[in-house]
Amino acid sequence: MKDLIAKMAREGYEPGFPGSMETANHAIDAELCANSICEYCNHVGLTYMPFVDQTSQDFRAFSCCPECGNAEEL
Repeated sequence: MKDLIAKMAREGYEPGFPGSMETANHAIDAELCANSICEYCNHVGLTYMPFVDQTSQDFRAFSCCPECGNAEEL
């Protein structure tokens, strides 16, 4: 996950989400990730990682496996 954070920082993103988005949307995404299974190692319970570009307010989110490190953009 540290690699993803570093990659996103190089692209101008930081952890978080735009203030204009509903908090409920993030709760739903986080719950979906928490109940998901990694397609590579079959670990149950992925981590929701949202990123925002504070200048443009562009938003990207990923589900990340804490076991093998696989990340998939949502």
